[in-house]
Amino acid sequence: MRRSIIIAIAVITAFMIGSCRTQPVNIVRIPVKSSTTIDFLKYKDVAYDPVKVEKFPSEYDPGPSIDYFFLNELPKMIKKPIKRQILEGKPVSDLKEGELLLIGGEISLKIKERNVIDEQKGKKKRRIFVKIENWELQLEIFFRDAATGKDIFSKKLKETYNGADRKKPDYNFEFLFRKITEKFVKLFMGLGRLETRYLMK
Repeated sequence: MRRSIIIAIAVITAFMIGSCRTQPVNIVRIPVKSSTTIDFLKYKDVAYDPVKVEKFPSEYDPGPSIDYFFLNELPKMIKKPIKRQILEGKPVSDLKEGELLLIGGEISLKIKERNVIDEQKGKKKRRIFVKIENWELQLEIFFRDAATGKDIFSKKLKETYNGADRKKPDYNFEFLFRKITEKFVKLFMGLGRLETRYLMK
């Protein structure tokens, strides 16, 4: 009798210990779509209306770099071809909602010059004034349903580059444009927002 009681107590104790044991889990962080994420699969075609360039120095044309991003790099990111806007023979009024997503906008540049002291070292230390530039690039961009005229995504972005080399406008622009497009891509693709998930092992 005593032996059967001891066995019963041992079985109950083992069961209770097993039921209290925490099941191991994996903690993972996954990207989650935000309200700004665009469903490109919804649209039959995506077209690019060249971004308008405003207030740039006459000796520098950023157009080719801007067009290259939208027509060559962006399609790889959204996994969908982007063509230049060609609506000849098919008025916008004939389009149906979800048939054409139009990308367009405007880019502008502000340049402010300032003098700084440049200490030149040599036999005689000289202090001379040199001019440097502060660049501010602003991109206004939209994704618009061509049929309804409704903006699916619209944003104004700014990036600055202080102490830019005034002799290298192409480098200054490429540096700023890369920064602004990285920010832009994160926004419209809903990247950067992560949520924690617990997966049972």
